[in-house]
This record gives sequence, structure tokens and C-alpha cells, in this order.
Amino acid sequence: MPLELYFLRHAPAVERGSEGFAEEERPLTEEGREKMILAVRGMKKLDVDFEALLSSPLARAKQTAELVKHYLPFKGSLEIEEELAPGGTLKALLKKLGARSEESFLLVGHEPTLSSWILSLLGCGPASALRMKKGSLCHLSLESPEEGAGSELIALLPPRFLRLSGRKSG
Repeated sequence: MPLELYFLRHAPAVERGSEGFAEEERPLTEEGREKMILAVRGMKKLDVDFEALLSSPLARAKQTAELVKHYLPFKGSLEIEEELAPGGTLKALLKKLGARSEESFLLVGHEPTLSSWILSLLGCGPASALRMKKGSLCHLSLESPEEGAGSELIALLPPRFLRLSGRKSG
């Protein structure tokens, strides 16, 4: 069975360098929370489904994952994964995911790490560019947890699309 990976960049947070907040503690802004709730409702309408929810330990990523857990809703537990923090490595993350029984994961993290991992998994060269906006979602299917082994891009959804999907009635 292929490994299904959903990469979600955290929602808009308090600006870097804001007084009173260490980098690891920067929370989501109220507007960021509202935007992510709409995006998660859009994910629900698009039938985004996964077996495990993993987040970077940084506050803005954890808060984003908590919104996913609450508004999707996701019945499992939210797990903190250190490899999703800035400085984590794709190789170490894939090794951990490959050792688990689940086959689908929602991974909440940061830029530029998520984009570089996605490009690497797709076998794109160093001249390739991708920038995930805050609240973007990317779905990849991997034939194996080995880095870049049979990866297929299923969807790359900007936050605006997710929010618009979340606003539609029905």
C-alpha cells in the first residue's frame, strides 16, 4: 500500500520578532484562526482523510493541528513530531513514518522545510521552486517510505481554495 502524506503549513501567526514571543511560542493570530477554521471546513468537504495527525512542536503548528482535530473532526490523537520542527530531516521523518502501522498522515509544519521536502519527494532538481503559503495543503502518494521512491502529486491546494470550499453551503 502506498503511504499517503498530507503536508499542511501552519495558519498565519504573530509576526516573527514580536515583543513578548519567543520564536517557538508565536501563536496564531485571531484572523489566522478564522482562516484556518474555514480551510479545515474546506478540507472536510473535500473528504481529506488520514489515520494520524502529527505536528511540529512549535505553538503555531500545534494550534493549527488542534483546529484540524476539532473542526474536521479527527477522532485520533494529536502527536508532536520533532522532525516537523525547523531543522528536522525528511529522511528521519520517513524512517519514523515507515515504521508505523498507519498508511496516511497529516503533517503540520513550516516553510521552507515543507516545500523542500515535497520537491525532494517528487524528484525535482535544485532549480525547482515551490512556496507553500500559510494554510496550504499538499497531498502526495508514495509507493514506499524511501525518499523519492515512486512519489505522485495528488493535490496542491492554496489556502484561498480551501477557505472558499469551506464557505460554500451544503
